[in-house]
Amino acid sequence: MARRTGLPTLLQLAQNMCRLIVKFTPIIQQLYGGNAALMAALAAANAACAILVQEIADVIVPGD
Repeated sequence: MARRTGLPTLLQLAQNMCRLIVKFTPIIQQLYGGNAALMAALAAANAACAILVQEIADVIVPGD
């Protein structure tokens, strides 16, 4: 019997988070562009999100 991993749910959440980061980054940059820590965190979140989506997609068995 297969164990539940939550990966399909995590994939969906990561995809949504990536979409929102991309959507709101220009606005956040415009309003808070002088905050170097926030800009670095936003860039890191975008990169991590994209990698997470790819890595989950690589291990999910189609049909699960």
